[in-house]
Amino acid sequence: MHKKRLAELAASLKSADIKAAAILPSAALHYLTGMSLSCSERPLLFVVLDGGELLAVCPFFEATRVAREAPHATIFTYSDEQGAGQSFAALAAKVGPLKNIAMEYQAARLLEYLLLKEHCGVESLADLRPLLAEQRMLKEPQEINKMQQAARLADLAMGFVEENLCPGLSELSLLAKAEEFIKSKGGHLAFISIIGGERTALPHATTSARILMTGDVVVVDLGCQVEGYYSDITRTFLLGQASEKMLEVGKIVLAANTLAREAIFPGVSASFIDQVAREYITKAGYGEFFTHRTGHGLGLEIHEEPYIVMGNQYLLAAGNTFTVEPGIYLDGIGGVRIEDDICVTATGAISLTTYPRALKVVTKFAQPPSKGEAPCRP
Repeated sequence: MHKKRLAELAASLKSADIKAAAILPSAALHYLTGMSLSCSERPLLFVVLDGGELLAVCPFFEATRVAREAPHATIFTYSDEQGAGQSFAALAAKVGPLKNIAMEYQAARLLEYLLLKEHCGVESLADLRPLLAEQRMLKEPQEINKMQQAARLADLAMGFVEENLCPGLSELSLLAKAEEFIKSKGGHLAFISIIGGERTALPHATTSARILMTGDVVVVDLGCQVEGYYSDITRTFLLGQASEKMLEVGKIVLAANTLAREAIFPGVSASFIDQVAREYITKAGYGEFFTHRTGHGLGLEIHEEPYIVMGNQYLLAAGNTFTVEPGIYLDGIGGVRIEDDICVTATGAISLTTYPRALKVVTKFAQPPSKGEAPCRP
């Protein structure tokens, strides 16, 4: 699988007249080699040549791991005493000058780029992201399977949060409970935010020590990870009593989510899906309060291509995976977002996340909070 991906990337490089791709520890590296590494103060770089060869520069103590996990790579190592420069020079001596290369602009570092420029003759730098995105957007069956598993865990986590919503409990305490729950299921909760009250009008608000109160709007955004692949789901609840304004907004957002999901077919543009959701919300009188794109690609990164945004003329194809997450955010009142993970099929699309979408008024509360927090009170 990884050899096939490397060969496809090499062909793209050759077509674009780019000599090599230089790749740091990132989702791209995991996609191409299966390796999960982190950046540190020590330079670590993989190079894919337009002929398909894979090379690596790494600290000496990482060589065994790299050789085991990327056995087809030619490895150039260095010690802390030597520094990385001589390894970059050795790479250039083997393959010749790398005059024009590509790196992912959003993942590249000056550290490795300057070493390439000094020792490998780099003269021009292109963005690798568009080339690699063409491959990564079309998920293979095994990738979709991992995302389905991650989505099932996310549905479980959302159910646990709903069951444990309780006035008097802090957002942070509920977050901790959800993390422990997913661990008990053998899963990995990659991220979670639980926001109550007026701060739900901030699309990227973070969980705080605020105590949840009767009448709160509560927006829960979470994702799980399975072997590097993510899920991402958002649901909105009303705690203890209904707000007519929020119930109205909830119905509009749910309809926009439904219409957008039903509009997804191979050959439809990403822009059109955004348009479907946005036009419905605008006609309902809330267009100015839908302040972000309708969705983003999902896979080895929580945000990746394709982006479901006005103006993106990318034509959806079977194997694309992305979110659909319309929202309405009313400053001083609260916000509603409903988010699902979508996989395009040959005949339409399926939703990987299935937890009930409608805005729900939660009135059945869990056991009282632990010592030190206020009791639950309907």
